[in-house]
Amino acid sequence: MIFASDLDRTLIYSEKFLEGTSCAVSLVERGKYRSYMTRPAVELLRQIAGEMTFVPCTTRTIEQYHRIQLFQTEIVPRYAVVSNGANLLIRGTPDISYRTKMSRMLATDCLAPEDMFVEFNKIASEEWAAPMRQADGVFYYCIIDRLKAPLGLVQAFAQWAERKGWAVSVQERKLYLVPQLVNKWTALKRVMELTGDNRVVAAGDSLLDLPLVKGAEYAISPSHGELYLQQKELNAGNAGWDFTKACGIAAGEELLRAVLNKNTTTEQGGY
Repeated sequence: MIFASDLDRTLIYSEKFLEGTSCAVSLVERGKYRSYMTRPAVELLRQIAGEMTFVPCTTRTIEQYHRIQLFQTEIVPRYAVVSNGANLLIRGTPDISYRTKMSRMLATDCLAPEDMFVEFNKIASEEWAAPMRQADGVFYYCIIDRLKAPLGLVQAFAQWAERKGWAVSVQERKLYLVPQLVNKWTALKRVMELTGDNRVVAAGDSLLDLPLVKGAEYAISPSHGELYLQQKELNAGNAGWDFTKACGIAAGEELLRAVLNKNTTTEQGGY
């Protein structure tokens, strides 16, 4: 079985999420940007990685993913989906054949990145949006002031972008512009081909994780973030997709327990 999980605000959490919590935590990413997991969560993930194929799935660039020391020295996944699915790492090295195929598709199946960049700049203002950055040559993101952002204009732009083959996602202070064909599920299908295993349990918190959680046989999301705010009511009664009771860093630990329980149930002949 494969456990495919988003990282930031699903498994790992910034210092912001430590406020008001008494959980014992482990530092999993050092440096300018620090990330944490609860100590029990680290041990649960270690157990999962020993029993299942653990695949981190993140919008982080290759360089940003490599900052997470936990996944470089302690729990070292064979596969990692990065750049929101534009790149697949195998033992830390990009799968060139996969990226070449993705580049060919990007050239024909959606509005060109430079044209999308131009269109966004028509609505962007330095009053609410910092300059756009390109990630691994595939998608864009910028820091925004959500209180000052013209939400109606952004929503109208998102609808237009969707018709051009792009997705617009706002995660806390970041706004992402990502080609729809660049998604974590597309990359994970390559992992399924390589492993010969199509049984997938997934976890994620943002709209960029939606293809991943919808593609999995079972998914669980923390009770915070875009998916919780926009999908929980729509998802009511869906036995294949749960939300945690906890929110914040404690949700990471709870969802790992649920994943481990699903794996045990499957081994015993159920699902």
